[in-house]
Amino acid sequence: MYRITQRLMDMIDDRQVPVGMQCFTGDHTLIEVMGSAGMDYVWIDSEHSGINPRALEDSIRVADGAGLSTIVRIPEPDDTTSARRALEAGAEGIVVPMVRSAGDIENLLDALRYPPNGRRGICPAYRAAGYAISTFTDYAEASDASLLLIPMIETVDGLEHVEEICAIPEVKIVVFAAGELSFALGENANADIHGNDKILAAHQRVKAAARENDVVLLGGPILGPTAESCAKALEDDIGVFCLGIDVMSFRKVVEDAVGAANAAVAGSPAYTRPAAPPSGFFSR
Repeated sequence: MYRITQRLMDMIDDRQVPVGMQCFTGDHTLIEVMGSAGMDYVWIDSEHSGINPRALEDSIRVADGAGLSTIVRIPEPDDTTSARRALEAGAEGIVVPMVRSAGDIENLLDALRYPPNGRRGICPAYRAAGYAISTFTDYAEASDASLLLIPMIETVDGLEHVEEICAIPEVKIVVFAAGELSFALGENANADIHGNDKILAAHQRVKAAARENDVVLLGGPILGPTAESCAKALEDDIGVFCLGIDVMSFRKVVEDAVGAANAAVAGSPAYTRPAAPPSGFFSR
């Protein structure tokens, strides 16, 4: 039987707030932990990580077993091969980085739909199709009908065309990528959407375009989420929480552990410890 799931959109349609985390390692144990701890989806990254197509399929297989929906960030908006392979492996949606226009999304849609609706190649010998010829026609129809593309608004051009991007029917979720956009707008690493006029204005524009087209914003406090910061995200129209990056979250755990050990040793006359390296995070 072919594999088409829409758990993420089902939750959104039921007015539930999905919670997930970005996974740069593709580590199967960490993915199982995410599912065991109550997350709803995993964002698997192939833009800034070394996750290859074989590793991606196995990671999605583990996510399925852990009860997690999977969305996959492809390396480039025009990398139609990576997008197709992610769907063939069983991803529910494709996160599209560095989007500059509605044309980027329309090109992907054409590449990911089967003829006569698009130009996607026909082949039953992959996971999402159930490795089956007999049900391939049904799979192709279901795949076309359930296509979910998640653009990241992180370029100046993407911001300028956000209204047209959000008007595309297959765009049901959008990411406001404040960090990347901060650099694009000449603000360097200032990713605090409430502390910079340019970023705040950009955020308001993306929110307005999403509201106008019934598109859900994916975001939230990416590091160190609290009830208060998550509540603020809800006020900012975030409907899908992304609350961590596996490697960065682990670094924070390690920094806190080293800091606790050093603080304890500093109060002891019998022991010493090397000074900790500089933190990888901004102090708040």
